[in-house]
Amino acid sequence: MLFQELIDHVNNLQADKQYWFVRTDSGLYFDTFVENNFIGIGWNQITLEDIRKLSPDQMKDKIAKTEGLDITLSKSKGTVSGIYNKIQRFNNLKEGDIIIVPSRSSSRYAFGVIEDSKIYNDLDQTHNCPYHKRKKVKWLTVKHVSSLDPIFYQIKVSRHAISNIKRFENYIDNVTNHLYIKEGYGHYVLDIKTTDDINVKSLLALIQSIQKLAEDINREFQLNENIDNSSIKLNLQSPGKIEFKVQTGKTLIILAAVLSIASGCAPNNHQMTVQDRQKLDTFVEVHQDTIRKAETEIEELKVDKSNINAFK
Repeated sequence: MLFQELIDHVNNLQADKQYWFVRTDSGLYFDTFVENNFIGIGWNQITLEDIRKLSPDQMKDKIAKTEGLDITLSKSKGTVSGIYNKIQRFNNLKEGDIIIVPSRSSSRYAFGVIEDSKIYNDLDQTHNCPYHKRKKVKWLTVKHVSSLDPIFYQIKVSRHAISNIKRFENYIDNVTNHLYIKEGYGHYVLDIKTTDDINVKSLLALIQSIQKLAEDINREFQLNENIDNSSIKLNLQSPGKIEFKVQTGKTLIILAAVLSIASGCAPNNHQMTVQDRQKLDTFVEVHQDTIRKAETEIEELKVDKSNINAFK
């Protein structure tokens, strides 16, 4: 199939994965979590064996005893239930789930993916962290919250140790990925890095050039995608993002490859066949006027070129 290797190198995000905001004891363990690829939770007196074998009531009884709480009192009962729920939420973080952890004062967010559903024990309390119960994390990126969409300020509102934030999944996906497929749609995200007011003329010219390239790609490679029903989502703060979205998404994948080639950071040879690369080179040569217009506006808006090549 045409460009199949290229398509296979694009992340296909699962719609059923969850997204979580995991606190780090007011940022105390943010650096050690990020530097050593894990997250952890306290209450060491509750062991992995307890989590596996004890009933909810038995675990709550143990929490009450070790915390010195009288479970017959409503306030203490609430505290015990809160601890139990935090431990269970940590236990239920699944492989593939996306997490965000905040630094001190939530000035930075680290974005990661859970690598193993199972909790592992670190009784030696390595990496300057006292928590025994830990989960492995692959960190994807760390961002200053000021560089993110303002909606990320809402994420930290919840005071829970672990909060479900799936309602923010599109915003999170656009931070952790620049080219991806999800629920049958392709997404291509460009980061606008200018700190000046966004020039509307440049923005419109960039959108028009990309729309023209998408239409030409769809027609010339006979992809049969409904480009007329494509959508664009703009975050017009500066810095900001432009998200292009097309059903099935093959057009956007090839578009990303075309812009990568034109900017001198083409996909690697193992990501496409020689024949497909020749087809793309020919397309770039034939449509160089439109591509130059797009590149001019990319420069004007200071689009992050390191993310234009999304086949990394």
